[in-house]
Amino acid sequence: GSIEYELSSDQPPVLLVLGNSMNEAVQSTVREAMRAAGRDIDVPPSKLLLEGYKEEDLSLVQKLLPAARDALRSMPGAPFDKVCDAAGKLNVWSTVESLFQSPKIYDDVAAGRLTVQGAYCDVKTGKVQFLGEHPAQQDLLEQDPPLDVVRTASDPPVPPLEALCSLAVGNTRYAKGAGGEQGQNYVLKALAGGGQLPAAIVLGCADSRAPVEIYFDMQPGDLFVLRTAGNTIEGGYGGLLGSAEYAIAVLKSKLIVVT
Repeated sequence: GSIEYELSSDQPPVLLVLGNSMNEAVQSTVREAMRAAGRDIDVPPSKLLLEGYKEEDLSLVQKLLPAARDALRSMPGAPFDKVCDAAGKLNVWSTVESLFQSPKIYDDVAAGRLTVQGAYCDVKTGKVQFLGEHPAQQDLLEQDPPLDVVRTASDPPVPPLEALCSLAVGNTRYAKGAGGEQGQNYVLKALAGGGQLPAAIVLGCADSRAPVEIYFDMQPGDLFVLRTAGNTIEGGYGGLLGSAEYAIAVLKSKLIVVT
């Protein structure tokens, strides 16, 4: 969301994904991959973790594990440090592939407005190796990015900063005339069957010229909208205040915006 916001605001021509050597997350993941391959003797000691935690149980380690396994397969007899460097570079490409899942980044690259490059820094020397574009970028561009994810009640709550960033990006699209119709039938069907999980509560004015969802370019299910003349809430319980409490307690919204 932060990257999309910057691209919508200033349109920088280059997006650089920078990996680095001696990355402890990568090292933890390579340790796990090498242990699973029967190379325990070649694995340096693990970092001390808080009691009850294990490296292999950390979600970040699980996310990086495919890159570590691929690196180990490509150099089965290599020492630990070499496998870590290979895994770090493979993870750069994995991140680039994830970036291409963004319709904004995909469209900008396809239109020639943006180039996505990989790089890898040796922290001992400070030297950066520029890796260029993804080796399979053309293949990535031939795969249409996924449609916007429909968030339903089964998904985890949206963190406040992520929700706020989504509103900022949407308003930037709207202000530049790039907002789109967000009421597709597939979205409404998904929400009808899966329930709602709005990212934010927006208290807005009832003024007919101030449609909240349009200003933020949000689709159905994204916002829990409360509207009253002058965007005010009377004291006491019930009414708008009770609705806001419902969205927080039941729908798990983590952000309130008054506009």
